[in-house]
Amino acid sequence: MASRNYAPDHSLMRGVTRIQGVLTGTGASAPTITAALGVTSVARTALGRYLITFNGRFRRLLDFRANVMPGVTGTNAGTVALARVANAMQPLQTTVNGVPVTQIEVYITNNTGAEALTELAVGDLLTFEATFQNSSARPSVGD
Repeated sequence: MASRNYAPDHSLMRGVTRIQGVLTGTGASAPTITAALGVTSVARTALGRYLITFNGRFRRLLDFRANVMPGVTGTNAGTVALARVANAMQPLQTTVNGVPVTQIEVYITNNTGAEALTELAVGDLLTFEATFQNSSARPSVGD
């Protein structure tokens, strides 16, 4: 199980952990982790595909949300932001350097015509929140 050093979260489901992060695009290479406690690394696996490795192994992924904010300013910035969509694949439970971890592959599409994978351009921000369940305990009556 992943570390229990996370701040408490009120939920009827036990062991809910939320991890937020911000990644900064670097073009055709792995994005830079700008802010993301609970994230070990981010790797670019292919055009528009990024693998986020979290600290520890979680039981299951409950929710994943991500947004792309363009690093450009000007009159077309809003159009560029609306055209990009970030999605996630099912989480992968694996081991990295002998340590059990959870990984999520995120892919970014550009929907301005023919849908296609697209890179995080230099200065683009990918913000995300992953919600995991870290316990199999069931709530008791009156809890």
